[in-house]
Amino acid sequence: MTVGGALNQGKERLFYAEVDTPMLDATLLLSEALETSKERLLASLPDPLDPDCWRRYCGLLDLRCAGLPVSYIRRKKEFFSLEFYVDRRVMVPRPDTEVLVEEALAILERNPHMRRVHDACTGSGCVAITVKHSRPDLTVSGSEISREALQVAALNARRLVPQARLRLFRSDLLSRVPGRYDLITANPPYLTDLEVEKMEKVGWPEPALALQGGPEGLDLLRRLIAQAQRKLRDRGYLLLEAAPIQMAALQRELADRGYQDITVVQDLAGRERMIRARR
Repeated sequence: MTVGGALNQGKERLFYAEVDTPMLDATLLLSEALETSKERLLASLPDPLDPDCWRRYCGLLDLRCAGLPVSYIRRKKEFFSLEFYVDRRVMVPRPDTEVLVEEALAILERNPHMRRVHDACTGSGCVAITVKHSRPDLTVSGSEISREALQVAALNARRLVPQARLRLFRSDLLSRVPGRYDLITANPPYLTDLEVEKMEKVGWPEPALALQGGPEGLDLLRRLIAQAQRKLRDRGYLLLEAAPIQMAALQRELADRGYQDITVVQDLAGRERMIRARR
């Protein structure tokens, strides 16, 4: 069998398993089995496929057909051009969250006096580590309530910013985070309890702790808004990722708490995905 033949068989199998992106997933999984890049794979389609690679590939396809995301199967996910280790202890980083990083970096560029950044609900550490990787001169930290997620974040910090000191705290949001900050970011759990319940019924593999935000999905967001008032320096920024349907409620909450310069920012698809406010 050729590499191209294996790719086509994998695509067809994933298509009939009702995977959303069968060609992309088959390509990534075959690249993993061959231990090569996607680009080199596509350049070697006429080449014969080693039987051991075929067996590895079939095993990876079995996992994908069973509902496991490609990122968990490969144990990696690209975010902001960095390759993060991920497994079932953390939520897989989404491209939309890159908007949060872009906005944070833009604020820091416009305000060179800002030196201290904290990322709450850090999960895999993708936001905190990306900011530190982009701006090694800053003091950056992260916090997370899940001990298991903090282990993943620490692993990623050692791999991606090995020369930097990125402090990680186990904390319920900001409750056990010391000091005050110029900028606080967070991609907290903001799905509703009902949404998470439905996902669990169909075997969704990501941890519920990283998804569930209460009846309206706003519980942790509201707590973060309140806690950040005590953790932000004067005129410091709070950046929160949330669902588009939640933005109006968050704008009211921020205004009621006395925040200023409240702005909603769109994601890559033009949806309202992030809200920015200043203490």
